[in-house]
This record gives sequence, structure tokens and C-alpha cells, in this order.
Amino acid sequence: MIICVGSVFLDHIVKIDTFPNKPVKVLAQGIEKRLGGSAAVASFTIKKLGINTSFIGRLGNDDASKFLKSELKKFKIKHNNIVEIKGVKSSQSFVYEDKQGERLLAAFSEKKLLNNKKLPKIVFKKNTTIMSDLRWVEATLYIAKNCNKNNLNHIVDLDNYKLNKKIKQIIHLSSHLIFSETGAFEYTKIKSIVGSLKKMYSIKNKFYAITAGERGVYWIENGLIYNCKPPKIKVVETNCAGDVFHGAFAAFIHQKYSLQNTMKLATATASLKCTKNGGIYSLPNLSSVKKFVKKIQLKEI
Repeated sequence: MIICVGSVFLDHIVKIDTFPNKPVKVLAQGIEKRLGGSAAVASFTIKKLGINTSFIGRLGNDDASKFLKSELKKFKIKHNNIVEIKGVKSSQSFVYEDKQGERLLAAFSEKKLLNNKKLPKIVFKKNTTIMSDLRWVEATLYIAKNCNKNNLNHIVDLDNYKLNKKIKQIIHLSSHLIFSETGAFEYTKIKSIVGSLKKMYSIKNKFYAITAGERGVYWIENGLIYNCKPPKIKVVETNCAGDVFHGAFAAFIHQKYSLQNTMKLATATASLKCTKNGGIYSLPNLSSVKKFVKKIQLKEI
């Protein structure tokens, strides 16, 4: 079982031709309502790749919550332990996408939702893998402590955060840390990807990774730095590609693939997602990922 814990959003996708150079009125080509959020999308990715998964997040008791739970139910993703908070709006975002697949995202979460202290109900059983993000720091720290104690895989998405004592503890305790470039810089204060990885490894000898968009993903393993780069593709939609990567990484690590094969397969999964429009409705299946992975380049830096 893989448990995904953290953010879930009601995304409003607004399609436009191009981003204007200055604030003006633009004509939208379409508007869609979708489920989003790092941990939530990761759970859908894992399910699509054929692994049992459950999702735990925080919702309000509004119409957005009803829609998001209906999507989880439709895809048969367990969500019995979702924390629902009365009198609060569920997290929502507006995502503007142009014809090149690039995006502008404006996200909103009520402070009452983010500051809720209730922790998720999790049984830390053997053969359980947990993936979480920093939208729910208290839960991620709770998971980090218990996964470390029980020697379980804990994958953490480290993006859009301010470094503090709790996050330092999460980084110290968790087994698989995947940073964005901005997340890595926040932790190490080094702008170089290679420099950041070396600095992290000098603090504690374990696995660290940094995602870098079309340049792929970099990671350090046994003191050696590697890069897994996707091939050139026709990009249709970049929204949620990182979330798909994290979910795929969790799926293949859970199945005990090597780190190098896991990185290649996760990169293939995220790359294929970028070639199709539709969010969670256009996630690639295992068969297509295993065919596409042959195009993925891996090299030692």
C-alpha cells in the first residue's frame, strides 16, 4: 500500500492562446474544473500505474469538497481518513494555460484550513510507502518520525516552503527527498544543482534529488551525481507534471526498483503526461510508460 498525504485542490483550468505582456483582457478558449494538488495527483498516478493507494488531505465542507471526493471515489482511491473541517473553504486554484502548455497558477488556502492541528490516522505497517508534501507540515513531520522509526520509505515533495525547525527535522528523518530547484536553494543557499546536492550529501549521506523541468531530474546516490533527462516532446500541458513524477517515483520505489530504474520510469511517466491535456484524466498507464522509458537518457555527472 502507498499512502499519499497532503494537498488537494479544486483547480479551475483556463485555456488562453498566449500570456499577454501586460495586464489586459484576454479571451479564454475554455474553462475546466479538475482535481489538483501534489499528494492528491500523486495518488491518482500511483493508481493508474496499478498500485493500491489511499489519499489523506484536508478539506472544507463545501461544494468543492463534494466534487473532490467524487473524483477520488470515481477512480476508486481510498479516502476514508480525509480530515474535513466545518466552516472552511477547500483549497482552490486558478491555472492559466497557453497553447505551449506553460502555466500561471494562483492558489488559495484558508489559514483556518492550514492551521488545523488534527493529524491524519495512519497505521505504519510493514511494506507501506508514504508520500507527502509540505502543504501539511505537521502531518509530514509526524510521518517522517514514524517512518524513520519503522524503517519505511517516506518520499517528500519539497517545494514552496520557508525553512524552519520542523522542515529541517523532516529533511533529516525522511528517506527520499525530492526538491524543486527553488526548494533546494531554500535549504542549501546554493544556486547550482550539483553544488546543492553535494552540500546536502555532506550534511547526511543519503538520497537527495532535484527536479529541473525539461532538464530532467538530478540526484545523488552513494556519493555519485546522476541526471535523467527526457527526450524532446511536443508539450501540451505541464500542469501537474511534477506531482505525477512524485507519484510514479513512489510507485516504483515501493516495488523495489533500483533508484536508476525508478528515476527513468518516473521521468517517462511525467514526460508522457506533458504530451496530453486533461490532468488526472490523461495519466499514462504502466504499459505506455515501459515503452517510452527506452527514450530516457541517464548519465553520471
